[in-house]
Amino acid sequence: MKSISSAFLSALIAARDTGVAPRFFVWFEGKNRASGSLETLGLWSGDYDVTVNVTSGVTGQPVARPYLGAGALLAISPIRQVSDLTIQTVTVDLSQIAPAAQEIVRGYDVRLGKIEIHEITLDPSSRQPVGTPELVFMGEIDGAPITTPAAGGEGSIKIHAASDAISMLTRKNYQKSSYEAQKRRGGDEWGKYGAVVANWTIPWGQKA
Repeated sequence: MKSISSAFLSALIAARDTGVAPRFFVWFEGKNRASGSLETLGLWSGDYDVTVNVTSGVTGQPVARPYLGAGALLAISPIRQVSDLTIQTVTVDLSQIAPAAQEIVRGYDVRLGKIEIHEITLDPSSRQPVGTPELVFMGEIDGAPITTPAAGGEGSIKIHAASDAISMLTRKNYQKSSYEAQKRRGGDEWGKYGAVVANWTIPWGQKA
């Protein structure tokens, strides 16, 4: 069951009468195409640049992160909360003309990069944050197609991501069967012939 703050819960309960103004914060990680170093960049669905304290999905500790606004982040597909083991996917739409969006997809190699999405609600009357941002998605980027339009058309940048929580359960751990990995631990040779044993002919009941 998802745990949320009491302030956020109160805002959701009152939404029927007062309305709700959700805002999203998206944190990207990718490799710099020129240097290969890890780069990070944050976008949010607000009108100006902010620095916000959020909970890191990796460490679970609060961290201050800068997020750029002014229309770079256009939309986020619905984030489903499920109780089964299906891999949840999210699509983040970015403005093709925003410099920050161009930096993410052209300046960084975001393939298999990490992504975190936090959500916060603003008070409809005061426009002040209600509580602190809640972590609603943590995953891995598996696609970032760029649509270049014809003259007069509309382009798009879509970041596709899959949830880390379940996708990690489907990955194979090749260290369990890799001879090169196993022999590092005290000369373990369990997998020494793993690659060729399937082709062996075993002469059962007779001399080899």
